[in-house]
Amino acid sequence: MGQKTLNYTIVKAISLILFLVCTASIHAQNSTSDKDKKKEDIVEFPLYNGLTVSADIYGLGAKVFGSDFLSSEIAVEANLKNRFFPIVEIGYGTTDAWSERGTHYKSSAPYFRIGMNYNTMYKKGNPNFLYLGFRYGYTSFSYDAVSTPAEDPIFEGNMENPSLTDNIWGGSVAFDHKGLKASMGWLELVVGIRTKVYKDFYMGWSLRYKRSMNTSLNEYGDPWYVPGYGEYDSNRFGLTYSLIYKLPF
Repeated sequence: MGQKTLNYTIVKAISLILFLVCTASIHAQNSTSDKDKKKEDIVEFPLYNGLTVSADIYGLGAKVFGSDFLSSEIAVEANLKNRFFPIVEIGYGTTDAWSERGTHYKSSAPYFRIGMNYNTMYKKGNPNFLYLGFRYGYTSFSYDAVSTPAEDPIFEGNMENPSLTDNIWGGSVAFDHKGLKASMGWLELVVGIRTKVYKDFYMGWSLRYKRSMNTSLNEYGDPWYVPGYGEYDSNRFGLTYSLIYKLPF
């Protein structure tokens, strides 16, 4: 898991840099436009301006580049006054990974998020915009955590994994826990950009800061991976890259 996690971190860092470059580019374009106009025309929008559906492909691409996690999700978003964008995201996350110490962790489950985006450039009527938002996410899942037995070189047969040691009592600690149940809710703060590609097709990036809110964990140990959230004890930031289509109604 260690090397894969490092590769995944590098990919996230590169994606973050690209995200910031795109954001700066949009701001620069709009700043230039503002200077050219002596008076900005404010566009009035009706309450309802349609629905969009989107699919996040970052979770799929990250797996290709070495992540231990695989996730995919779709979202439905409404446009109200071109200013407020209530959104529902539904996805599925899974992992089946081995650590360098011989621990096998496996989990898969659906998750959902609900929240709102706010278009910071709603007065301009520009199809490309920067938005801020929030999400509340939740998942209920099960997971397996198993230590691998090692072959005894002297007496043959299997013995407890010698790389898993008890820091208090010493010796090797073996475990075989399957079907452990847990649930978790979390809050996400979001900043993102959306760009029109062709007609009713868009693409967008978002950067998310995550914070666990309420958890129900198993007595045998915390989960390593939480579907929709990431690593339980270390994940704080996430990225999405979405392909978006505006429905014709």
